[in-house]
Amino acid sequence: MVNHYWQLIQKQHLSDLALQTRIGVVRTVKPELPEGAQLAAWSQLSRHALVQPLSALTLQVVTPLLDDFAGVIAELRAGLSRIWANLPEGGRLPVFSEEHVNQQVVRIVLPETLFERLYTAENFQGQGPDYVTYRNEVYDLVANGLMRQLPLLTNLFAATPLSGHQAFWPSSDQERQLVQKVTDPDHLDRTLALDVMVELDPYTASGITPQMLTFLRDSCWFVLSQPAIPVAVASEVRRHDLEEARKIAAMAPATPVKELTATMDAMATWLNHMGMTAQQKQAFELMQTRLMKPETTVAGQVAAAFGDKNAAAKSLSEEARADLVGTDGLPGMVDLSGNTQALVQAAIDGGYQFTLLDRQQGLVQIATDTQTQVIVNGTITKYTPGNALMIATHRHAAKKLLAAAGIPVARGAKFTRWPDAKSAFERSFAHKSIVVKPEARSQGVAVEQFAVPPTEKQFARAFHEANRYHGVLIEMRARGTTYHFTIVNQQVLSVLETAAANVVGDGRKAIKELVALKNGTRPTARQLQLDAAALRQLKLQSVTPEIVLRRGQQIFLATAAHPQTGGDLYDVTDEIDASYKKLAVDAASALDLTVAAVDIVIDNLYAAYDPDVAGQAVVISVNPAPDLTSPQQPDMGTPRFIAPKLLSWLFAEK
Repeated sequence: MVNHYWQLIQKQHLSDLALQTRIGVVRTVKPELPEGAQLAAWSQLSRHALVQPLSALTLQVVTPLLDDFAGVIAELRAGLSRIWANLPEGGRLPVFSEEHVNQQVVRIVLPETLFERLYTAENFQGQGPDYVTYRNEVYDLVANGLMRQLPLLTNLFAATPLSGHQAFWPSSDQERQLVQKVTDPDHLDRTLALDVMVELDPYTASGITPQMLTFLRDSCWFVLSQPAIPVAVASEVRRHDLEEARKIAAMAPATPVKELTATMDAMATWLNHMGMTAQQKQAFELMQTRLMKPETTVAGQVAAAFGDKNAAAKSLSEEARADLVGTDGLPGMVDLSGNTQALVQAAIDGGYQFTLLDRQQGLVQIATDTQTQVIVNGTITKYTPGNALMIATHRHAAKKLLAAAGIPVARGAKFTRWPDAKSAFERSFAHKSIVVKPEARSQGVAVEQFAVPPTEKQFARAFHEANRYHGVLIEMRARGTTYHFTIVNQQVLSVLETAAANVVGDGRKAIKELVALKNGTRPTARQLQLDAAALRQLKLQSVTPEIVLRRGQQIFLATAAHPQTGGDLYDVTDEIDASYKKLAVDAASALDLTVAAVDIVIDNLYAAYDPDVAGQAVVISVNPAPDLTSPQQPDMGTPRFIAPKLLSWLFAEK
């Protein structure tokens, strides 16, 4: 017999709300530490931080509640990766634990719209329960239904080979945590969510998969459609289901459990009737396969692969470490820009709450318990003036303001038409060392430096390449080396000496092999490219990618020194004369920027800057969105982590 709530759901066409069910994961972690080592203190500036300290030895990863289950897994992976990255040498995250400390709970929140629509449709007219009591009754129905599902969930998800390959089972005082209601701390009579204890899947670094979350969500809605358990027998039914689940946990992992087939068949019928999405179909078919072929369950795989728990724990833990620590970027967040990843990493490590408002645009909300900041692409904040942002992204306008403020800039002019540029070249530029670059900021792309005056053909090609960005700046090439200053709150936090993309021969390897070797130690954003522009540079130096260079012979793949085009970076923050830091801050201030990156060509970094000495320093760029990742990964020198200091400044008392 169908229960009353499900009849009303069907009548009001509310079943589609199932896809709005939000799920989060609460993962408890007790790292294994070398003897004498201690877990580093973990900051918690927000009670909603992703990683939260429970004790001196135990941490908890608490993901936000999302209806995007891949997003839940991504946040879980990010949190676990930062825990692992902050462990002392020799520390690790165990997969299995005799103490059952390393566990996870799936938190399930039904859509509030469901309760509102159901309560309105009841039309109690003051004669029925109040709203809170009514929604609690719905949660009670789902909680009791999930207890009925417990034998099936145990069979599908249990993994730990504790003793004789017996699967995980909590102690008697923890059994109530298998399925339990979460109440509002301010209103204890109000149910907020349901927690379902699910054992770690050791074959995935996050310990859980989107398919598991999808199946749990669908199980909630399936049990919501089933007849309610009469109150008089509810306790007895719960004890029976616990006992059945306990028996399944004690079975050998590859033992078939035919009694569960009826439950899966009923769920299949229900899903087919409701209409499945591709994700639901994939999740259900995976679980159906596990039931029909018990050797494919997680417990079955572990038992088949390893003869004892210790071997399994060590091997699987190393697999997890490789996934969580060995990736390029922040695991779970590699689709974000490098700046946004650096900001999120700093938020996790610093104990802030973060919310990804728009992954594609890099829009992130960072919060403590008392303040909130919205940041774009890692560095654009409410303190970045809109007019300064617009001016700084157009080099010619920025140059005029810098020059008016007494900042030394390169002489040059802006062109949009080839005839005008060609005429100026013939009159002036043809016999000078020049730089041709887009007028709009281009992250080092289409920037060409000519230390030797270019031919008309070379100039034409550089002009048309740069003009794809709508306007070209042609400037006199400054003498010296380019230095990249990163500024937060008028303080220089990093200075990088830069060199154009290059390789140095060893007398054995070809240029293309040297490029591959160098790329092997670099993040994706700073990879050297053997593209058309690089091949032109090689041709100018009378070499090809297949040529083996002499030991010590240096060949350049670009003319402009920029991190995003594969340039080398050397940290000189503590070496450069302080007068150049002041010049960089003055340049940023001239454009009203408190956060900025400033590029200055300097003849001698040790000689103090004198504004009366021509050519000693030339400011060539002021960027309102500095790169947070480059100072973290110099090719030589001290790594500088800008994002934590940016957050400290943003959340300091103003």
